[in-house]
Amino acid sequence: MSTVKVWKGSGPMAKEQSFWYPLASGFVIGLGMVIPGVSGGVLAMVLGLYEPIVAAVANPFKNWRDNIRLMVPLGIGSAVCLFFLARVLEYLFAQHTLPVLYFFFGLVIAGLPSMVNMANQQGFRLSFLVSLVAGVIALFLATSLPRYMGQGSLETVGILNSLMPGVVLGIGLVIPGLSASFLLIAFGFYESLLRAVVELDLMLLIPVALGAFPTLVLVSSMMHRLFSEKRGFISYGIIGLMLGSLWVAFPGWPRTARELMLCAVLFGGGAWIASLFIQRQMIEK
Repeated sequence: MSTVKVWKGSGPMAKEQSFWYPLASGFVIGLGMVIPGVSGGVLAMVLGLYEPIVAAVANPFKNWRDNIRLMVPLGIGSAVCLFFLARVLEYLFAQHTLPVLYFFFGLVIAGLPSMVNMANQQGFRLSFLVSLVAGVIALFLATSLPRYMGQGSLETVGILNSLMPGVVLGIGLVIPGLSASFLLIAFGFYESLLRAVVELDLMLLIPVALGAFPTLVLVSSMMHRLFSEKRGFISYGIIGLMLGSLWVAFPGWPRTARELMLCAVLFGGGAWIASLFIQRQMIEK
């Protein structure tokens, strides 16, 4: 049986990063809740925090001190990103969509080799490739479902419609490769939810939280168990989700020389930042 990483809040390196690293990581992961096409789960994987977060949510009272050291600064960072920079990110995405997405593409693509290494920790099997293909297919199915259901087809289901954005958000946040904001757009919830965050509309945010919280716990518990029992298969499935999300979210090629230069610089910047995170993980190991 495979072991699942947990957050350790002791030791010199852990003490150094026990607040500031998860705080900054929470800010980065929060971007996945705002920018369509960006997966918060993928960013958490790149930052090396996905498994500790899933383990903390799935079993909050096990290693509860370490869970608090991880989740409190992580939550603060995400909240700062979500509430205080929602307008800025909304503007950047609207006015500079291509360069912003290229930055995140660089961040995610540079993190893929380390994820492959993680998936092969206990050896490689050809059967893992089945999980990879299944992950790609699952991503395509998830993102195309609303197209076949029809935009706004969920608007007549009463109270379930109030909870549904939270359910979609919870699934998109936990499963790497799925972009929570992209799924919200696909189901027609994104603009109203982003507006509610900016305006602190509790009448909308409270039902969303009621839908998101149990979904986060349920899906995290499932992912935690799967990582423990089928680490290689699940890891390759997640890589498949990531590859599929890159394909679905690809915004196109730069149209001008200036845009090409800006996209190249930001793509390189994202890759450089990812390499710093990967180097930190290697030092800790």
